[in-house]
Amino acid sequence: MLNAMVASTKRQAEAMIALLKLNPTEWEPVIYGQRIKKLFGHAKLIRPSEGVERSHCDWVLGSLVPNLCLSVTTVPPHWKIPQEHVE
Repeated sequence: MLNAMVASTKRQAEAMIALLKLNPTEWEPVIYGQRIKKLFGHAKLIRPSEGVERSHCDWVLGSLVPNLCLSVTTVPPHWKIPQEHVE
């Protein structure tokens, strides 16, 4: 089962896989908003280069999370998607 490295572009996701020295055969670059049709083990989120918008949060919660079976983390670890719109 592959893991997802999520970024604004495929190139950014690939660069983060290389920077973190992750096995590229185990990590798939995924773009925010991309249609997801398979199950991923883990996912790492990279802050969108254009800034975080509600559409990013909606996509993570509505499309990515239902297709994860293990965990979602962020890069760097202390970064998180703002959730002030969630009540």
